Amino acid sequence: MALPIQSTGAAPADEKVNILIVDDRPDKLLAHETILADLDQNLVRATSGRDALRCLLHQDFAVILLDVNMPGMDGFETAALIRQRPRSETTPIIFISAVNDTENHVSRGYSLGAVDYILTPVVPEILRAKLAVFVDLYKKTEQIKRQAEERSVFFREQAARAEAEARQERLGFLAEASNVLAGSLDFEETFENLAGLLVPRLADFCAIEIADKDGALYDVAVAHRVATEQAKLNKLDAQSPVARLARRMCMRVYHSGQSELCCEVDQRILRELFGQEVDLVLTRPSAFFAVPIRARGRVLGAMTLVNDSIERSCGPSELSLAEELGQRAALALENAQLYQAAQKALSEAERANLAKDRFLAMLSHELRTPLTPVLTSVLALETDANISSEARDSLQMIRRNVELEARLIDDLLDLTRISKGKVQLSLEHVDAHILLLSALEICQSEIANKKLKLETDLAASKVDLLADPARLQQIFWNLIKNAVKFTPEFGHLTISTMNDEEGLLRVRIIDSGVGIDAESLPKIFKAFEQGERTTTGGLGLGLAITKALVETHDGRITAESAGRGKGATFTAYLPVAEGASSQATKCLPLSDGERKSMRILLVEDHETRTARSPTFYGGVAIMYGRRIASARPCNARPTSRSTSSLAISGYRTGLGLI
Repeated sequence: MALPIQSTGAAPADEKVNILIVDDRPDKLLAHETILADLDQNLVRATSGRDALRCLLHQDFAVILLDVNMPGMDGFETAALIRQRPRSETTPIIFISAVNDTENHVSRGYSLGAVDYILTPVVPEILRAKLAVFVDLYKKTEQIKRQAEERSVFFREQAARAEAEARQERLGFLAEASNVLAGSLDFEETFENLAGLLVPRLADFCAIEIADKDGALYDVAVAHRVATEQAKLNKLDAQSPVARLARRMCMRVYHSGQSELCCEVDQRILRELFGQEVDLVLTRPSAFFAVPIRARGRVLGAMTLVNDSIERSCGPSELSLAEELGQRAALALENAQLYQAAQKALSEAERANLAKDRFLAMLSHELRTPLTPVLTSVLALETDANISSEARDSLQMIRRNVELEARLIDDLLDLTRISKGKVQLSLEHVDAHILLLSALEICQSEIANKKLKLETDLAASKVDLLADPARLQQIFWNLIKNAVKFTPEFGHLTISTMNDEEGLLRVRIIDSGVGIDAESLPKIFKAFEQGERTTTGGLGLGLAITKALVETHDGRITAESAGRGKGATFTAYLPVAEGASSQATKCLPLSDGERKSMRILLVEDHETRTARSPTFYGGVAIMYGRRIASARPCNARPTSRSTSSLAISGYRTGLGLI
């Protein structure tokens, strides 16, 4: 685009230029200055050739008026040196001389590049006219230089602006492509969307092929700018020239791993691609480029872009953009494959977990069945007065181990129910203090055996909870049992309750036991996690089950410890029932008539066992069946450690005892 010839700033006619006058005589210098004063330019004096050269080092001149006859370095020598400097080699020089040897001097002056040779005496009008011509020429030359520089700056700005716009458009396109690639973890859908984005933005046709596990390419996406052609090319049609070209190029770059660019398709290239059938090609693509889809050094597929319009741009920038898209597509494909592998592994893990839960449930059922008659028989034998003390000790040892085995089996069953979300609660209004004291009484013998110092502070006034009494007592028993278990002899145990500012019932159990280190504390409520406390035995399920049961009651539980050897604090927060009474719930003892009228439901799959009568210990019914209801009045207390352990085992299963 041609620019108007104009100058920024002052007009050239108003600008003063420099004129250098060189002469060794001051009177001549004064005369020349007087003659040239009407030109209104900057007149610079020099009294010798050396002074003239020194002036040329600092300034540029429109014309130089140079005297020929000067002592030392004459005008010819000075002109020769002036012409040797690139910056002044084209500066006009006018010689002035009084020597009458015109022919020799004039020819020598012109040979040195002089533009004129004037003899004295000088005619003022002629001298002014000649210098005015060179002044005007200099001004026009400078004006052209300025305009050329302005035009150069303009073109550079235009180019920079166009480059910035192209870069911005490229970044915007890449951002849009990234959104498309991140939009789905189904890579086939992702690549279909990518092909739809590339056509017609970058090319007239796009084909994307991915390698299967055997290394064979198959097409996952194809797009054409013409809708009617798109319908034909949903699968790469072998009869379509553009499809055959795309398939051939995908295979080439997939195996070579190198991009290919062809901005001018000629007959030789078509013959190379289509062989003897090149004459059947009616329409010839104008350009194509193909790039590998590569990630982490592996080529996962290839992408080919074809243009059938010569108006489209084709060059290294388009190829670079396609390569960038190929790399991003490879990362999207790899992420999709990793996600699919993770989903498959997750499904397999879930199936394995379900199989494990089914196995644990079946195993627990089968293990508990033979324990029930053993425990019943042991309890019956313990009440026999004719048993010797040695035999009684052995029976107690058998009972303790059977009870321990039953508790472990119950933990496994509870864990299975929790993992399946099958924990069912029989909610009723209960007094939390009664259940807490009952759980504490069950652990009383172990507390006494370890000679633990026990402190209780049941300060809560609102203790009426809407809860499952069996499960709530299981929560308290697990926490107390855990504290006793990890507290050494002569340790300290504190159990307290209070109502916090949120109105929740806070049950806190503090022990002076082995403590919990900072690394184990965050995972103390996970199944099979005991931190560094595994020497005490057990499966590490109690706290996991307790946490699940507390949360099932819409509560929460926390664990705190200052570190190993510094004890631990477990706090359960449970919601108080609406309209909770500050008075403890009271249970009236049953009369003899009411005791006789109670009934027991017996459930058993072995007919030989149903004929046996239930045995009662301390008001608790012990049966061979899987579950029976407790026949103990609500305010009764277990009469022995054995029946206490059995009672809590029954509570944990939801109704009665095993």
